[in-house]
Amino acid sequence: MGNGITTDDILGKQAVDSEGGILGVILKLHVDPVKKIFTGLTVDQGFLKPFLFIGIDLVANFGVDAVFLNVVPPDKYIGMEVLSPDGRIVGKVKSVKSSGNILSEITVSLSGAGLKKETATIGASRILEIGARVVLKESSW
Repeated sequence: MGNGITTDDILGKQAVDSEGGILGVILKLHVDPVKKIFTGLTVDQGFLKPFLFIGIDLVANFGVDAVFLNVVPPDKYIGMEVLSPDGRIVGKVKSVKSSGNILSEITVSLSGAGLKKETATIGASRILEIGARVVLKESSW
């Protein structure tokens, strides 16, 4: 037996972001067939949420019970409610755009838009904070 970890040590474990948030359970490992190197993993985020691909460069540590990431993947924000500074629900995050692993903007499906499916694009500089929800800055809405 060689040293190191096996797929059994990774599959079924939780993926935890740099803020301690549980992203979901690791379902798959990805290997580059030409270079024969491990390139990333797929995380099941739960019922009705899309699978999340995590590149190997985002993995900080393979722990005993979990895989720890060195960032919060921007795709984690998809589906989060977006609030105005006064707490009014503006809509939900439809998609994210990032540069590397740094969030640059979000596209929001606006609440109360009726049948038109209206969206708004909001730059990262217009976001006050992201926690359980995305809260916009006073000057941005």
